Amino acid sequence: MKTDIKAILFDIDDTLFDRKLAQTKVLRIIMHSLPEIFGTLNNNQVLNAFMQSDRLVLKEFDAGISSEGLRDRRNRLFLNILGLPENIADRISEIYVRELPVCDAPVAGAVQLIGELSGKYELGAVSNGLPDVQYGKLKTIGVRNMLSCIVLSEEVGMRKPDPKIFLHAVRLLGRQPDECLFVGDSYTSDMIGAKKAGMFTCWFNPAKSSIQSEDIKPDFVVNNLLDIPVLLK
Repeated sequence: MKTDIKAILFDIDDTLFDRKLAQTKVLRIIMHSLPEIFGTLNNNQVLNAFMQSDRLVLKEFDAGISSEGLRDRRNRLFLNILGLPENIADRISEIYVRELPVCDAPVAGAVQLIGELSGKYELGAVSNGLPDVQYGKLKTIGVRNMLSCIVLSEEVGMRKPDPKIFLHAVRLLGRQPDECLFVGDSYTSDMIGAKKAGMFTCWFNPAKSSIQSEDIKPDFVVNNLLDIPVLLK
C-alpha cells in the first residue's frame, strides 16, 4: 500500500453494517408484531419474498429513480408476493425504520478494523443509504464517533458512483484524492466511482465475485476486512 494514505473512507451497507442480517432480524420482529398478518407463514417464505422485493427496488434506485416512496414500493411488492393486503405497508415501514437502526449487525471484523485504524488515519463513510437509518446503524455498531465525516447521498444531492460524492467527502477531510483509500463491497458503485475520483480503492469481496471490467480495477481486493491493516503497512 502507498505510504501516503492519510484517510480511509468506507461504504456502510454490507461493508460495515450487515444489512441482510439486520433485515432478517427486523423481519422476525415484524412477523412477531403482526401475527394476524403473518401468522400462517414461515420465516423463510417471508424472508425470501422480502429479499426479492428489496433486490428489485434497489435495482430501480441504482438506476437513478428517486428515493421518495422507495420503502412503500418495496413493502407493497413484498406483500403482493405473499398475497397479503397492501394496506399494511405503512405499518411495516414504521416498524422497519424503528428497528433497523438499533439492530446490532456489524459485518465481521468491521468494528475491530475501525478501532485499529482510528487515530492512525482520518476515517469517514460515504453511502447511498437513507439518513433516517444510516446514522443509527453506525451508532449501534459503535463506530459513528470514530468517523470524521459521514456523507449520505440524500443529504448532498449526489449518489454513488458519481465521483463528485467521493470528492465531497475527500474535501471534508481536508485531503487530496490520492491521499485517500475507499473501501466498499460494490464494484459498480464503490470501486468505479472512487477510482474515477482519483482515490485508491479496496474492494471488499467476500463472495469472491469476478471483476466486472478490465478497464477499472480496484487497487486491492480483500475477502476479510481484517486483511486491510496488513495492506496499509
